[in-house]
Amino acid sequence: MLAPLPHTATVTSLTAPAVGRPRRAGTAVLVAAVTLVPAWLTAGLLWSGGWSESAREDALVVPPLLFATVTFAYLTSCHRRRGPVAFEVRDGAFIAPPADRLSAAAAVAALAGSTVGAGTLLVDGPETMPGSAVAGWCTVIALMVAAFLRRLHMRARSAGRILLRPEGLLITYAYGTREVPWDAVSAGPPRTGLMAPKLRIGRPDLVRATGLARRGAVKASLPTAEAWVLREFLADTINHYLTDPAARQHIGTAEEHEHLRRVLCG
Repeated sequence: MLAPLPHTATVTSLTAPAVGRPRRAGTAVLVAAVTLVPAWLTAGLLWSGGWSESAREDALVVPPLLFATVTFAYLTSCHRRRGPVAFEVRDGAFIAPPADRLSAAAAVAALAGSTVGAGTLLVDGPETMPGSAVAGWCTVIALMVAAFLRRLHMRARSAGRILLRPEGLLITYAYGTREVPWDAVSAGPPRTGLMAPKLRIGRPDLVRATGLARRGAVKASLPTAEAWVLREFLADTINHYLTDPAARQHIGTAEEHEHLRRVLCG
């Protein structure tokens, strides 16, 4: 018998706001950051030349530091949020959507990190800094921009989305997808742990993979860190359908979703 989830985490409706709002909120944060950062850099390049040294430092160093502090605090708060005890029910599947607010926060945090280096270079000027310092700051900026672009790529791919369907699971990663039939799974994921939960694959020949997802793998990772669902609920759901094959045919219906939540949440 699967252990019930705590009632304090229960979502009381299939249309609970926590399931549908994260993408809009994350998009708003991302658009605001992508708009403001180029504007700040442009202003610094065009108008700071005639300012006093103290004014240049205040205008070109303080805003990036504040921006980085706020965005990293926002990223931390997004990491601490627990996903809902519910799936989206549509297209004949139970869908754990990507945690878009978290992906937006990570992208903005990377962008914020790049502005710290950019502000330092704008204030001191590459021509007055040691070559090693310039190279170091340029490396930091490049790494942060690469992290920002990677997060945009993950967001565009909906990395972290997990679909449960009558025939199996469809898992979307940043680097590809895996389609795992129920009959291919030999052991379900653990409910808790520090690492991403994994399915043990007993029949790798049944698994279909696209992109850079490795074919023939004996384990399939579940990207719960990027999925907008409570990890324990997802694990209990998968284990429930592994132990009750007859119930799989009802996956993707509102009635089965309500029944599933009664079984797992009490």
